[in-house]
Amino acid sequence: MKKMLLHLLMHNGRLLERAIEEELASCGLHHGQGRILINIQRASGITQADLARRMDVKPSTITNMLRPLEQKKLIKRKTDPKTNRAQRVSLTPAGVAACSEIQAAWGRVESRLLKSLPNGEQTALIQTLEILLTTLGGTLPTNGETE
Repeated sequence: MKKMLLHLLMHNGRLLERAIEEELASCGLHHGQGRILINIQRASGITQADLARRMDVKPSTITNMLRPLEQKKLIKRKTDPKTNRAQRVSLTPAGVAACSEIQAAWGRVESRLLKSLPNGEQTALIQTLEILLTTLGGTLPTNGETE
């Protein structure tokens, strides 16, 4: 049973990423960029280090992922005047618009998934996934946030 659970979770994760990629293709973003932009939207002016911690990735990964977003003029980075070292990241107006598209794309994928389940099963699935998330060391979103 354990092997089946892991296989199903990993395979569903890949398929979910693919579905999100397809939805985001029209705005020229991939799922990881969508996650970054939404996290920046939630905490405008966040440092790159805090963004890396929030997303549970290495700081160098965030640096590499921010570069194309900056080139697309979706974000701007500024050196924190207090530390003269930390880079603070915020959205540009184009980045704010992209976040609306990202959230709409995520909503379309989630609607597809939820439509496939009867109402009672939707709640049970969400509760089970929350248990798995916290068991693996993740944290639940607050205030209806999604990532």
